[in-house]
Amino acid sequence: MKYLLALCLLQVIAPPPVSAQQVAPAPAVSSQEVELIALTNAWIDAINAKNRSKLEELMSPDYALHTWDESWHVERAQWLKNLFEVLDIAEYHHSAIVARICGDTANVTSKWYWRGTWDKKPFEEHGYVLDVWRLRGGHWQVVSRITII
Repeated sequence: MKYLLALCLLQVIAPPPVSAQQVAPAPAVSSQEVELIALTNAWIDAINAKNRSKLEELMSPDYALHTWDESWHVERAQWLKNLFEVLDIAEYHHSAIVARICGDTANVTSKWYWRGTWDKKPFEEHGYVLDVWRLRGGHWQVVSRITII
């Protein structure tokens, strides 16, 4: 009887396991967030296909790639030169893409993986990125990518 009483008290006092706790549902995704996720995928496709016209459309003239700690950055012109002249991509993809919008600016976060050759030297890397998109004239363009390797 004492065991049963202790067990009942424990059920009342102890919190339920995490799996049994109420978790707030994920917020609904807006149509603009869906659009930004699609644009991110289109950008990835354009990179893989080395589609210059699509890259020109999606990337702002002031685009730059940065590391999270600003230890290096690459301006758009050099980024494009690297893609077309130095890089040979065997595989490149993103997952867990999430868009967050604040007015005419948006952040898109994702996990990435790629492998290939850089100046004929093989590489394989993965990490996380934060892309900053800006809405201009009714069209979104990526202005910055911050990467964490």
